[in-house]
Amino acid sequence: MRAFCFSYGALGSLALLLICTGCEPQDENPTVAEVGGRTITVQDVRDFLARLPEHAKGEEAGKEPLRIHLQAMIDTELLLLEARSQGIEQSSSYLTRMNRIRKAKLVGEYERRKIEVTVADGEVEEYIDRERLARAVRLGEIVVADLETAKKAARQIEAGVSFAAVASKLSMNEETAARGGDTGRFATKDAIIPVIAEKLFGLAVGSVSDPIRIGDRYVVFKILDEMTAQLNPRQRMKIAEEFKRKKHGIAKAKLVAELRDKYRLEPVRDGIAAVVEALRTGAVDVGPDPSAIALYQYDGGQITAADLIGAAKGRKGNVLETLRDAEQVVSFAEQYIVPDVMIQEAAVRQGIDREEEVARWLEEQGKQLLVRVLRSKVLKEKVTITDDDLRQYYEANAERFLHPEQTEVQEILVRTEIEALRLKGMIEDGAAFGDLAKRYSVRSLEVRDDEGRFHVHRYESPQFGGFVEAAVEAAIGELTGPVKVQEGYSIFKVLSRERKRETFAEAEMRVRSQLRRQRHRNAFNEYMEQLRSRYESAVSIHEDRLAAAFTVQ
Repeated sequence: MRAFCFSYGALGSLALLLICTGCEPQDENPTVAEVGGRTITVQDVRDFLARLPEHAKGEEAGKEPLRIHLQAMIDTELLLLEARSQGIEQSSSYLTRMNRIRKAKLVGEYERRKIEVTVADGEVEEYIDRERLARAVRLGEIVVADLETAKKAARQIEAGVSFAAVASKLSMNEETAARGGDTGRFATKDAIIPVIAEKLFGLAVGSVSDPIRIGDRYVVFKILDEMTAQLNPRQRMKIAEEFKRKKHGIAKAKLVAELRDKYRLEPVRDGIAAVVEALRTGAVDVGPDPSAIALYQYDGGQITAADLIGAAKGRKGNVLETLRDAEQVVSFAEQYIVPDVMIQEAAVRQGIDREEEVARWLEEQGKQLLVRVLRSKVLKEKVTITDDDLRQYYEANAERFLHPEQTEVQEILVRTEIEALRLKGMIEDGAAFGDLAKRYSVRSLEVRDDEGRFHVHRYESPQFGGFVEAAVEAAIGELTGPVKVQEGYSIFKVLSRERKRETFAEAEMRVRSQLRRQRHRNAFNEYMEQLRSRYESAVSIHEDRLAAAFTVQ
């Protein structure tokens, strides 16, 4: 059999082959290949071609591209043969992942049919007003190293010392401390970490927050000022999507409540207690057979400790370590397990899993998962990458590891166009740009240096509200502006444009990713060659039937 380098990415230039009218053999769907008892028919090839993305359907045509497509199908069958011969289909890891895929499909299908969420005219605007999503606040901050110091700052403010004075004395952020804690920026609710936003956006102007932990620091905030922000289309779309998700969540909760009553779902107190007792001892499991410990029971089924462990492992962090009493176990189950189990049960009782389209989809997903698991196993055994390998690849491919083009600018940002024009005239008359930036620019010192210098990239466009677009188009050395931007009016000079090489530390993750992909591709192609040789006697191809069924347009 002819050697073939297995890589679906290499099919991008392959032809779209059309069926020849009038030249079909008498058998309307003849077999064109057999692989270990599995037949590949003309219709299978047609279906395969129909599923190819447009970029895989090139302009060139002929027998060779068709043969390559058929070889890809044969290779998939060889991988399935090998995966099954290794017992992967019966492995616990495969079954767990396949059950997760099946549950997600059935839950999604049932929700799609039972939950219809519509958003009426005006609802999003009412939501924006109700949640005060167009409110922008300017924050003051006092950043300290520990909770005790944060409490000390709060006590001093409560005793009558001004926030600015406490910030100047105690805050670790030298830049904002120099301005009495003023961050100098207005921010809407969606621009702040959600946990922090929830604590701050209910506060009125002049209010001071309790100490809030952020990373390894504690921060006391003050609401210095507020304004109504003009939400752009992207922000409004994001808010509309969030509102629709919330409505869907409410509808889903109502559906789950109905199903709980219908199937008479009840907690099993003894099972919950047994799980809690096991987890309290620090165990990472709850016994030799978690599926034997019922946490809930309902008509026709139960939710077990195995479901709890599976759901916990599917979330970030070591969730099991946080479940130390019955209330925590029940809370976790109610949020992450019960809803989908109830909906899946309803889907199965409705027969959704037996519908032809769904069953075919699940079968195809099972095959794809088998191939992925086998591929992962093979690559884990065959590919290792050392630190020396990474260094060598980085040095040999320097041109691949460059920063995006950066535009270095010097800028003065002010609130009004009149002020910008006045400062531009002063510069044109010989005033030092840097001196004026120090005195007048309202651009945050977190972004620029004292004399207004900083750099931008194209991908930072949303952050700078119109400035990046102007900066990347301006001529180097030319005094430009005033340009209307989100924060006011900008006058600036482009100092340079360049692409710098990333250091190894900066590029290491991409170096590893690229080298891993390269070695994985080579190792898997080598493995495929071995499989083809091993199963050569199990493969037969009917070239005449293939040629008779297809032709070039």
